[in-house]
Amino acid sequence: MQAQAQEAPRVAGRTLVPVDDLETYLRYAREAGRPGAALPVIAGHWERLRTTLATLPTVSEVSRKPWHGAVFVQDDASGAEDAAYAAVGELLAEVTGRPLLRGGFEAALAHSLREPATLVAGVAAVTPEQFASLPHDARLGLFVTRSAAAASALAVRTVLHGPAAAADWDDLSFDAVTVDAPTPRRLVGVAATPVTLREAIGPGVAMLAGRSHARDCVMHLNGGGICGRAEPDPQMPLPLSAADAFRGHPTSCQQGAGCWRADVEVEQHVRAAEVRAAFAVLDGCRLAVAGEGPVMADVSVPLSMLEGTAVAVATGTGIRKGAGHAGQLFQGLMRGGLPLGRALAEVNGVIEAEPDAMGRLVLFGDAGLAPVPDGTLATVACPPGPGGAYLAAGPAAVLVEGGPVLADDAAGPVTLARLDGVSSWALTGAAGRGAGRVLPVRADIDRRWARRVSPWLDRLRGLQDVGVQGDFTALDEVRRTAAQALHARATATRAAEALAALDAFDQAVRDLTAFQSRLVRAETDWIAGNFSSYVDGWRRPWLVRADDEPRDCPQCGSRTVTAHLVRPSAGAAGELLYLICARCGEVAAGSPETGVGIEVLLPSEVPRGTDFALGVALSAPADRPVTVAVGAAVSNEPLVHCRLHAHAEVELRAGERKVVEFTGRSDAVKTRPDQHPLKVVVAADGAVRCLTRGLWLRA
Repeated sequence: MQAQAQEAPRVAGRTLVPVDDLETYLRYAREAGRPGAALPVIAGHWERLRTTLATLPTVSEVSRKPWHGAVFVQDDASGAEDAAYAAVGELLAEVTGRPLLRGGFEAALAHSLREPATLVAGVAAVTPEQFASLPHDARLGLFVTRSAAAASALAVRTVLHGPAAAADWDDLSFDAVTVDAPTPRRLVGVAATPVTLREAIGPGVAMLAGRSHARDCVMHLNGGGICGRAEPDPQMPLPLSAADAFRGHPTSCQQGAGCWRADVEVEQHVRAAEVRAAFAVLDGCRLAVAGEGPVMADVSVPLSMLEGTAVAVATGTGIRKGAGHAGQLFQGLMRGGLPLGRALAEVNGVIEAEPDAMGRLVLFGDAGLAPVPDGTLATVACPPGPGGAYLAAGPAAVLVEGGPVLADDAAGPVTLARLDGVSSWALTGAAGRGAGRVLPVRADIDRRWARRVSPWLDRLRGLQDVGVQGDFTALDEVRRTAAQALHARATATRAAEALAALDAFDQAVRDLTAFQSRLVRAETDWIAGNFSSYVDGWRRPWLVRADDEPRDCPQCGSRTVTAHLVRPSAGAAGELLYLICARCGEVAAGSPETGVGIEVLLPSEVPRGTDFALGVALSAPADRPVTVAVGAAVSNEPLVHCRLHAHAEVELRAGERKVVEFTGRSDAVKTRPDQHPLKVVVAADGAVRCLTRGLWLRA
């Protein structure tokens, strides 16, 4: 055995042994699962590890309680470097009692959808293409480093320091872009500087949750940043030319030209490896850099942190926007006992659920580690109504069931909606907030706007181009009210603000419903007063195109209908449908698609002088509710002495069918015993159609 002749420290009853050949390392790794067995470290990082570990809190004994899931190594480890990483993975699995599985990124990713999975590999095994493929619910940890020696040191720190840090150290967060007021253990705005960050971290923190603008090699602070350089002076003797400007390009500092940020000197930054945090969430854009990134892995922030004191680092891939409390949620979930992989999936789920958010966090480190193995996540039910639920203050996140919720008070809990739409995470201590009450508030108006209200407004507005008469300026006010309510709900931080926005949006929908009803009433009144049809109000000239294939007539049942596609206003208006039956005449005119099923129920013949029933069967689509205004009239009722002038409003739930019934009456003497045209006007969420049916009155 080739072990270096140095004093071997003992930590948690384990002797740390530096080794300089793979065979010896592998022998130690395969025995590491035994109580008291030595832990090997590849010589390249031995001195750094020994010095660092002496300043960190460590476990008193190695336990398997904090570990979850499985460890993966590359299935093809034929090269020396890959074999060394596979040996590190074997040690990690043996010490923590987890299964060791062989397979690359894809296999680990697939496994991570069920339980935490940790892939032990070199930086070349993980690329931006794979970052882009990560789903929000992956519980994947990328145990990747710049060298196998660094991986062996990280494995020892993960096992000895990872489960101990949260018990001995406090947490810290910073947000360099917020305008929120500062709270305890949180640096905000211009106060988030390299100097204040160093001072606040002090001897070390368990979780550092940071949010700021970033790029591939640095996370920005006021007057500097967290710099990803691997060494204090990584400048190259000569500038290098990259074969591909989007892969492995040298940064400004590597070319001896100082930091890319021309407003600061390199020395003003905090080096990532010097950040004394066991766990970190650096929530900024483009910080997830490993293999084949736009810059070299030498300046990767997470990889440099993993060579310092950090055990795991979650960083943003691509562009991160919205869900500003993602890092603090990660912190609260960690304090609640979740393994890092599960916490990652929950945080990414919150990002996915927030309408204003985008991007993902990527976890560098062991996804199976639960830093607070005895932590518990409380679950609180929030019933509907004004009472809500009271949440006590504490460091862990709380799962609130009962739909999206918001705090009753600005100093109360921060709430983050989950993807399931019926629960939320609530943070108190992790977000610098206190205890308080949360209330259920709907969060569906953005969907209602996109799927119903906005198309509804557009369809009604389009009727003005067709030539339909009405005060269409009222729709401008409805749109303004709804849009303002959308913005107010999206930016609400208190329940009262959200509820006021919801009320305003509901009022806009009521106003829209009232406008639709007035429009149908006006059309019906016009039909009842003369022999004109709905199409007579369409602005001319038309552009008409007739279908060659006849359709079935909804009245006589014959295949005798010609469908005409009409564009009024010389083609400037939207396309309308005009159905003409060779036997019955006009049978339908209006929107090509109404979104509802419409069936007119009318007897073919009744004696004059008696009541007759007209039914309109309406069927909503299976996936959404719909608001329908219905009107019916006999053409030119005063002249023909036959009356059926009525209106109704109908709210249909998704998939619901209702029959609206109207009653008409003819005069036993004055009404002529002949066929009389009845018109039914239906407006469903702004789509208007007029149906004509003939009623025969006999003497």
